[in-house]
Amino acid sequence: MRIGCRQKMKSIIKSFNQQGFAILHGVLASACIEAVKRECEKLVDELATKLLALGRISDTYDDEPFEMRLIRLYENHPSETPTIFRRELHLRGFFELFAHPRLLTIAQAILGPEIRLYPNYSVRPKLPENRRTEVLWHQDAGYTSAEADILRMVNVWLPLVPVNVENGCMEFVPGSHRGGVVPHEKDEYYLRIHDDHIQPVVAQAVTIEINPGDVVIFSNLLFHRGLPNRSDHVRWSVDFRYQDATQPTLRNTQGHLLCSKKHPSNVVRDAVHWAELEFQ
Repeated sequence: MRIGCRQKMKSIIKSFNQQGFAILHGVLASACIEAVKRECEKLVDELATKLLALGRISDTYDDEPFEMRLIRLYENHPSETPTIFRRELHLRGFFELFAHPRLLTIAQAILGPEIRLYPNYSVRPKLPENRRTEVLWHQDAGYTSAEADILRMVNVWLPLVPVNVENGCMEFVPGSHRGGVVPHEKDEYYLRIHDDHIQPVVAQAVTIEINPGDVVIFSNLLFHRGLPNRSDHVRWSVDFRYQDATQPTLRNTQGHLLCSKKHPSNVVRDAVHWAELEFQ
């Protein structure tokens, strides 16, 4: 690794450890982003075909832009609009993203040589003015179990369209990962951090406005939320998690090995292999 690369890596890891997150600008090539978007467009195509067959729509809106088509397809029944794709992501175009060499190098520097893609990888179309896609202040570790703080993870989040305050970018509370898992309570759709723990620090929150090609990595203990989408378009994003594969997932699903010296034959080999697998 060149000296400049080593210095940049040190800066990324320092920010991750001290602030709980790091922003990687321009780390993904446009070809990688476009491949993911094409797969997302295929998922929307499938939805349009089903809606047409059911007589729910008379137009599949093929000519609508990526960030508008889902809205048009469901404009007469918005409560039925999908808010997450997960099991559908075993498509070739996602492999280059999930197994991106730069991201895996960073994950190994933080977690060690054995890396699992944790069984919680998602594409999320964040819909305008839709309560179901407004994610409240939480820690991802709050969803796992009371033992969640033993899981060593690097969360990865990236947009497929430019994200800003208007269309619902994320907010982080820097340094909030250092206190372990705090109490959460159930809201209508999501868990949220108890007011006693978020209110004293909420004024420290920073907004994460980034563009396609940029990536945010953050701790599963970091306080974060997604702002409401007040724009006129869908804010498409992808999120996934790298985990130290020597640990259990604390779920019934086991994810997929991406790097392993202990079990090299179990590593996902390439895009074709990825597309042959299932969410597990």
